[in-house]
Parts: sequence; structure tokens; C-alpha cells
Amino acid sequence: MGVSLSAAVVYAAVRLHRSDLQTNEGWLVVGVSLGCGLATSLAYGVTVAVRYFEGRPLVEPAFPMLVIGTLGILGGVVIGNEYIATRRLTEQARESRDAMVFTNDLLRHDVRNALQVVDGHATVLTDHEDERVRESAETIGGQTESLDRIVTEVESVVEVLTGEAGGEVADLTAVLADVTESAGADHAGVTLEYEAESELPVAGADALYPVFSNLVGNAIEHGGQPITIAVSARREGETGVVRVADDGPGIPETDRDRVFERGVSTDGGGHGLYVAETVVSRLGGEISVEESDLGGAAFVVEVPLVGTGDDTRSGTGNEPQSTTGEEPQTGTAGEPQSGTGEEPGTQTGSTTEE
Repeated sequence: MGVSLSAAVVYAAVRLHRSDLQTNEGWLVVGVSLGCGLATSLAYGVTVAVRYFEGRPLVEPAFPMLVIGTLGILGGVVIGNEYIATRRLTEQARESRDAMVFTNDLLRHDVRNALQVVDGHATVLTDHEDERVRESAETIGGQTESLDRIVTEVESVVEVLTGEAGGEVADLTAVLADVTESAGADHAGVTLEYEAESELPVAGADALYPVFSNLVGNAIEHGGQPITIAVSARREGETGVVRVADDGPGIPETDRDRVFERGVSTDGGGHGLYVAETVVSRLGGEISVEESDLGGAAFVVEVPLVGTGDDTRSGTGNEPQSTTGEEPQTGTAGEPQSGTGEEPGTQTGSTTEE
């Protein structure tokens, strides 16, 4: 027993010497191991003293104390290494968060300022006498608007992930209208159906744009063409429920609990649904996947709603519209709508690209 424990201590010392621990970290492990060894030895010593004063017989107390102290040292090595590993992970998480905050600041100031300069010059060129120059200027202006939207999305997601979200309230139905219009205009062979009951004010709704964009994009990418995607939004008490369903191949029931894990996402990169689940949960909501009534997969997102009021409304349409062909019109699968007044209506619509 004594030889085995001695060999174990020597092995632990060699491993500690060959590890990638810094000098201060190595000494920390040594200190913890010695402290644990001393603590266990003292604990056993107390029991020996109690037995002695009670007049109970003692059988070679030195050897058991040595064994217990050695076990304490080995346990201290394990505890010390685990502590160092946890501290490193904490530092890495802090560094990652600082990097995200820096990136967010960079996007907010430098990139957005550069986009404003480009957009300003493009606006000047829209009055040029050459038609080709005017067309190019309009294209540049459209691209700067798209890039500005992407910057806004990244800012919103970073703020949610870093816990710095200001909780700005926006209408979730307007976000969904943006998503469906963009997806319907960019992909041929896709039929998009969108229906919303009324305005759904959500704190941090802008951060949900890439979430729903990812869900719709996954359906298009993995569902094949032609494909039908039905997006619906409704209020259930104090919760907004969004359902993104398709008639694609679906997701096997055995994989539905795993698709939100890192590296198991269906978007090929292994992070799309993982990030989506993270953003939704940070906003106090839930996301799940189930079988769609259309025969494919249906992703259900539930987020808490905030109190309605004139300051939280961004508007939704009242008249159902549809868009067919390559020139999507304003409807539910169209631009963000405004001007509902005091009587929010129901939005329905579809976008088909052939």
C-alpha cells in the first residue's frame, strides 16, 4: 500500500512538471495538494486523539495517517488542476465576451459610418445624366441598406449574447414580414405563406431576425425545390408564438432533441440552430422542433410579450395581400408595415418564386 501511494505521488509530480501549467499555476496546484494532505492528516489526527483520551486502543496510528495524508495530497492535485481548468475557461469566456463587445463597437461606429459615406455618394449619383450610372447608384444604395441591416442584426445578437441588450421593444410581426419578403425574393421555386394575427411587441425583437432568417433558410436549403414554407405568428396570453413549417423531408424524431446542440445543427456549420436557441433563451423564450402539418419540420419559437402601447408599435397591415412572380409586393411576406392605428388587423400573404 505504501509503495503504491508513493508511486502515485511521484507520478502526479511528474505529470505536474510536464503539464502546460504556468509557474504560478503549478505552485497553486502544489499548495492545494499540500493543504488537502494536511487537512486530511489533521482530521485523522483528531480522531486518534479522541480515541486516546477515551482510553481506546490505538493500532499503529502513524501508518493510517500517512495513507490518509497521501490520499489527501492526490485529491488536492485533482482539485487544483480542476480549479485551474475552470479559471482558464472563465478567462477565455471573458476574453471572448470582450472581443464580441469590441466587434460590436467596431460595427456600430466604423462600419456604419463608412456605409453612410458610400450611401451619400450613391445618392448624389442617382441624379447623374448617364442612365447606367444612375442604375449603378441605385444598386449601391440597395446594397448599403442590406449591409446596414446586417450590421443591425449583428449588433442586436451580440448585445443579447453579452447581456448588454437594452431591451428595445419592436413588433415581431414586422420582423417576420422582413424575413419572408427577403427569402421569397431571393429564392426561386419557393412558396412562402405568412400569417399574423396582430402586433406582437417583443423586447429585443431585432435580434430575432437572424433566428427566423436561419430557420427559413434551413428549410429552403434542406427541403429541396419546389418547397412550401408556412410562417405564422399569434398571441397566446402573454406569449408570442411563431411557427415556421415546411413540406420538406423533416427531421427524424430521434434527432429533434439534438439539433440545437453545438456541432449538430442542420445548417452544415453546426452553429446556426445553436446560436438561434441561445438568442431565444437569452430573451426569455423557448424554441423547439416538431413534425409539420405539411409533412416536414416545424420550428416553434415562443417569446414573452411586453405591454402594448403607442410607443411600442411599429405597425402591421390589415389587408391580406399576395405576391406572385419576381416582383414581390407589400404584404405579409413584404416590407415592414406601419400605420395600423388603434385597430391592429390580421396579416396573411404568400410569396412564390418560379
